[in-house]
Amino acid sequence: MADDSKKTQGKERQVVVSVRFPAALLERIHAVAAVEGVTANTVIRDGMDTYVRDRVASSEFQEASQAYLARAKAQVATALGDSKRGSEHVHV
Repeated sequence: MADDSKKTQGKERQVVVSVRFPAALLERIHAVAAVEGVTANTVIRDGMDTYVRDRVASSEFQEASQAYLARAKAQVATALGDSKRGSEHVHV
């Protein structure tokens, strides 16, 4: 019996997800995989890695990220302010 720890050594844990693709796109993914001699999973993972890397580097994403963080900070500040005000009315 092979040692499974050797197989996964140096590899990142993978999680199985279910994704729906239009039939035509999936056919193109399989065609690319066949030509390159890799699996469709490899094509999809590589494509998503490139997409996410490019999106995160874009100025639009950077601006949206800063706006998201500002909204989150405001929500936390509001929640903490509400809890402070609520505790002022508590008499023990």
